[in-house]
Amino acid sequence: MYTPSTDRFTTIMRTFAEKNAGRTGQPAFQLESALSDVNQRPTTKLGIVPVPNSAFIYDYTLANPNSSYWAVTFSEETTPVPSIAYQIWYNASNVANNSDIYGRELVSFMRGMDEAIISVFNDPSVQIKADIDITLKTWPVIPPETLTDTIIKNLGPVFFFCSEMVIFINVLNMIVSEKELKLRHGMEMMGLKPAVYWISHFLTISLLVAIAALVTGIFGLIFQFTAFKETNFGVIFFTFFLFGEGMIMLAFFVTTFVRKARVAILVGIFFFIIGLLFESFVFSSSFLGYIWWDKGTSPAARKILILFPFFNFGKVFLDIVTYTTGTLDNLTNTYIPGPGFKWGSLYEPLPNDLRPTYGDDGAVPDIPPPVQSFYFLLMNMAIFAALTWYFDNVIPNEFGYKKPIWFFLTPEYWGIEFGNRKGVREEEWLAKLLKKRADIPDDEDVDVKDERTRASDPRLRPAVRIVNLRKMYGKKKVAVKSLAMSFEEGKLLALLGQNGAGKSTTMNILSGLTPATSGDALIYNLSVANQMHRIRAIMGVCPQHDILFDDLTATEHIQLYAGLKGVIPSEVPALIEHRLKAVRLWKVAGQRAGTYSGGMKRRLSLVISTIGDPKIIFMDEPTTGMDPVNRRHVWEFVEKFKKGRVIVLTTHSMEEADVLGDRIAIMAHGRLRAIGNSITLKNKYGAGYRISIVTDPARVAETKAVVASRVAGAVLEDDSAGALIYQFPGSSTTAIPDFVKYLDNDPDDLIRAWGISQTTLEEVFLKLIRDANPEGYGSYKGAAAQIREDVDPATELEAVRRRSIRRSLTSVSSGKSRRSTREHQD
Repeated sequence: MYTPSTDRFTTIMRTFAEKNAGRTGQPAFQLESALSDVNQRPTTKLGIVPVPNSAFIYDYTLANPNSSYWAVTFSEETTPVPSIAYQIWYNASNVANNSDIYGRELVSFMRGMDEAIISVFNDPSVQIKADIDITLKTWPVIPPETLTDTIIKNLGPVFFFCSEMVIFINVLNMIVSEKELKLRHGMEMMGLKPAVYWISHFLTISLLVAIAALVTGIFGLIFQFTAFKETNFGVIFFTFFLFGEGMIMLAFFVTTFVRKARVAILVGIFFFIIGLLFESFVFSSSFLGYIWWDKGTSPAARKILILFPFFNFGKVFLDIVTYTTGTLDNLTNTYIPGPGFKWGSLYEPLPNDLRPTYGDDGAVPDIPPPVQSFYFLLMNMAIFAALTWYFDNVIPNEFGYKKPIWFFLTPEYWGIEFGNRKGVREEEWLAKLLKKRADIPDDEDVDVKDERTRASDPRLRPAVRIVNLRKMYGKKKVAVKSLAMSFEEGKLLALLGQNGAGKSTTMNILSGLTPATSGDALIYNLSVANQMHRIRAIMGVCPQHDILFDDLTATEHIQLYAGLKGVIPSEVPALIEHRLKAVRLWKVAGQRAGTYSGGMKRRLSLVISTIGDPKIIFMDEPTTGMDPVNRRHVWEFVEKFKKGRVIVLTTHSMEEADVLGDRIAIMAHGRLRAIGNSITLKNKYGAGYRISIVTDPARVAETKAVVASRVAGAVLEDDSAGALIYQFPGSSTTAIPDFVKYLDNDPDDLIRAWGISQTTLEEVFLKLIRDANPEGYGSYKGAAAQIREDVDPATELEAVRRRSIRRSLTSVSSGKSRRSTREHQD
């Protein structure tokens, strides 16, 4: 285009066309009809077109970008000498080179125009001084807010990387906290499969990642960032979504090595800082970002980096901003927009003119299409998912349980069981275990030996059979020593022992938290060693420490565990009401568990252990922290619930063991020391009965004579101002009923008050612990007794005895209103 279209300037343009054709060997440009409509885009290739004025050139090139190659605006002066000035309009993106606005075509055009003007002016009759002043101007474009686009191009990977890292650190903290608080293990003991655990977390967090990706894309459009506005929204969404998914799987993988939430947060911050530095330096420009694909860069570094999601995210985001943001021409201060990123651009290599050049030869890197980064992000997800699955199985948990490194090659892992699917063949199972030499102590109690015999008898069919169970920590520490027991259905076994006695370790082995070193147990004919995944379907556990979600209510806890146990949904509301009312939590069913007191949490944990009507329930100190009233309600609930089930209870409360235990087993130093019901243990290990008598101090001798004549072997333990305390050994038991009648009737008018008490379970326990370690036994902290290493066992036992005497004295009235404790008498 040229203007104005005067005869002189038309002659100059015609001369330019003729001389240019002679120089290039191409046909001369044709002089076209004048163009007057700004919106008239040419349909054929034109030559030289006159236009009305320079404003028309500006408007036309703005309305029809990349449709015109050149334009010339002439001006003519006659004084002081005739002169012609012209301004060239050109498209710098077409005719300029990559490093300078002056390209070869531009210089050639200027030369041809100068030649035409001089030729037209070359008149021998006129002296002409050629004084040509040339100015240049590029095509006009709509100038965007280039500052924000530059920020997005240089710092976008950093900011958008941070948005996903918030979720990454939160995932680390959440999963490791569930591990640290044993929430996951609590759910697994109630039947949750590890695969379900990970998949449920993945789906839940993926929803959060999808929302984050959607919100990020929407805000990018709201703020009119070119990188978002000129990119297909699907590309934006999947870029952030796949990056977030890759970081989730990386977080899952990291959690398999970390056990503490605070350590998990530190690890997350470490990844955050490394990724932040990486994104801020490596992908701050295309020159640095694409250098990994330059032939001068070792491909080994790139092959390692593609294993990390933030590298693949940085690359694809750099592709997007390179396609969309364009470049700012610093010399002309004009902005050249990019072509935009369509969905099809994912599969197209980056155009050469958008690639940086490296080296003196101006070589461009071999950059793969953007979709390859998507494939690598999917690969990251698959790799870290596989690593999470593997290391989650082979790394020991806090209880020491792990699978062998070849676990995925075993048929049992994939649910393939040979033989009888209903359980093991007990005869073969017993024969195999009994072949191995058991470390049975020579001084084992007779009742314990009988229990070992019953547990090893193939003719008996107990609900639970434990044979030669042994657990060692390291090479020297033996936690459980060749334990052999059997449990009957419908019975409750109370397991007593001081701290470190092995009772909790036994519970952990039977509930599948930790593996046994040797030996095995059958629970309803299912092996603890090999079939725990099936045992958990019929098992309930109330652990020592409450495994509760602080943000869930009591109702939501029961709904959660009812789902794990496969309870029919229609039965859940009635189950919630019945169980919570039974333990007096119905009024607070809608409150978060985090607001509960310690006793309330224990009651909720107890209820959870009964969900799904399990055949066997392990209760580890279930009433710790409860007040006496609620403890009684819990005892009533347990007593009713044990019908048709096996309940194993560990406790420090002698009263609880005495009330609930159909049988009581006492452990010390990893060994079973005694087993039997409460009466049997008291008769065998206790000191018999103790009777306290209050008489007139003047008639003490007479009273002593009566006692000696009626109860042979009675031992006087205390004589103080008419208060006599006698210990009746087991051999005197037959004489006690007649003596009680004498005390009640008082025919000789000797007795002011009297009381009778039997040896307590607490005393039996202390005696067994003392006998197990006569040189000084370890500390035992319970609701009934406090034993310290610095207290002589005999002194402590005497203190317990005196407390029992005081209790018996307070159970009778003074004076002539005599009472006997009929329950003990009977």
